[in-house]
Amino acid sequence: MAENINQIYDKTMKRILTLSNTAVINLINALFEKSLALDSEIIYNWTESIKDNLDRIIADAILTVNSKDKFHIECQIDNDATIVIRVFEYGFQEALKYKVAEGDKIILTLPQAKIIYLESGRNTPSEVSLIIRTADKNEFAYTVPTMKLLDYSIEELNKQRMVILMPLYLLKLRNDISKGATAKNASELKELMNNGIIKSIEENQRVGNISSGDCHVLIGLLEKLYKHLYGNIELFKEEGVANMLAEKLVLDFEVAREEKTLEIAKEMLRDGAPIENIMKWTKLSADAIHKLQMKAN
Repeated sequence: MAENINQIYDKTMKRILTLSNTAVINLINALFEKSLALDSEIIYNWTESIKDNLDRIIADAILTVNSKDKFHIECQIDNDATIVIRVFEYGFQEALKYKVAEGDKIILTLPQAKIIYLESGRNTPSEVSLIIRTADKNEFAYTVPTMKLLDYSIEELNKQRMVILMPLYLLKLRNDISKGATAKNASELKELMNNGIIKSIEENQRVGNISSGDCHVLIGLLEKLYKHLYGNIELFKEEGVANMLAEKLVLDFEVAREEKTLEIAKEMLRDGAPIENIMKWTKLSADAIHKLQMKAN
């Protein structure tokens, strides 16, 4: 059961990390204190291994940026420090693919790694280490820094342009609500979603930190996580928490569809298509198409 729960967050993280290059590079820059160009090329290296029961395990992501810099991002819902073994294993397998021989030495370069703890407490470490000790007592220390997501405020996540982590911020109220849902919790949850998470996602789209497509995906992920975390709480159904999110999703879908329609119309105008044809395919009015034409000129 715990493994299935973890998979929900793993899948969410994988989807987040396949958003637009601008959005993902913003996250990498913040997590690893880099200043990579937002139009940098990203190559995804999904690292796969097989467990004893023949189940597949796929690393959250090892990303190669501009064909040289490698970054490994893993998320963890609890404080289990053994995640460092998994991170090392994936990084080692990736490094083996690009091993370099220098004389009698073989050099392996592991990706720069970061573990995101989705929930944290007093005992959550700021870094986790794996000590590899040989029989003759030589030691190698592999250390991975961590990020404690909920230790950040929404304002801090926005400032550092880590907006694509926002759907996971829905975990902020989980511990309180697990003690027994109240009307106060419902109000706090609405406030967190509407004036915190959703507002941040939309504002980051407005300023260009994420695309309109990213915005739509993030709000969709927010809905999925809401259903997983709080969807079965009757009080929240009565308080209309889910309805608020559903209305937002419908509106967001309409906006995304309108933007796509306008892009199609602009493309057809650039190709010299007659206005009658554009009206037929996009269902836009002649007046709306003339306005697009005037802006293009």
